Amino acid sequence: MPELPEVETVCLALSKILNNSRVKNIEIFRRDLRWNLKENLETSLKEKILKKPFRRGKYILIPTSKEHLLLIHLGMSGTIKIISGEYNLSKHDHVKINIETEENKYFSIVYNDPRRFGYVDFFNINKIENHFLLKKLGVEPFENGFSVLYLKKRISKKSQCVKNFIMDQNIIAGIGNIYASEILYRAKINPLRAVNNLNEKQLKSIIDATKFVLKKSINVGGTTIRNHIQPDGKLGYFAQKLQVYGKNKHNCNKCNNLITLININNRSTYFCSNCQK
Repeated sequence: MPELPEVETVCLALSKILNNSRVKNIEIFRRDLRWNLKENLETSLKEKILKKPFRRGKYILIPTSKEHLLLIHLGMSGTIKIISGEYNLSKHDHVKINIETEENKYFSIVYNDPRRFGYVDFFNINKIENHFLLKKLGVEPFENGFSVLYLKKRISKKSQCVKNFIMDQNIIAGIGNIYASEILYRAKINPLRAVNNLNEKQLKSIIDATKFVLKKSINVGGTTIRNHIQPDGKLGYFAQKLQVYGKNKHNCNKCNNLITLININNRSTYFCSNCQK
């Protein structure tokens, strides 16, 4: 699943063509994604002016000049392709938004999703706080509100393991399975540790590790695992820098101990049993 760095990479790529760009038309080839696309999506979006996109958790949000937002959720396997010139539809292309920039250049934004777990929506910006996909999202990792005090309040008496805690989108928005393993490795915390047993120093180490790992991944275009590629077709290179994820047959880079693979909530979890306590 595309996580925060991959979605941020898509936003950065879209920002290069979306700045007062006009929607010429939108083509929908399949409506039955995770939720059925609205019947009026084509007419609602046509001729709208698209502004620079931003990210909330794992969601791409594109403002328009008419106080509306276009939301794109990549789901488990979705990708965005930015196309200039002629384009032949590929398998699993579900939505194609054709735009014209202020410089009179023409592009297509194509949403491709083999597993169809994503979504595209268009709604009034006043409803953003109550949108069913956004209203319960937790703090953004790069916001000042992501603090030890915030985590302590959210932990309360929770006894769940720390990996499940940091992956809870209602607590921290944007962290998925890949980066959870990488963050906890850098923070030197065992993913099975009960979150209510962590002290302030350990919580601070999770915050610092989260910001470091996510920023580093954004800088190299995200991680290419299975389906995800960047909008320009290039691969993300953070996969080459992963320390533990997918490394269960490798030695720890710090202590040479074999990386351990376990299953937590039906998700592969990688860690060093020697470095992470």
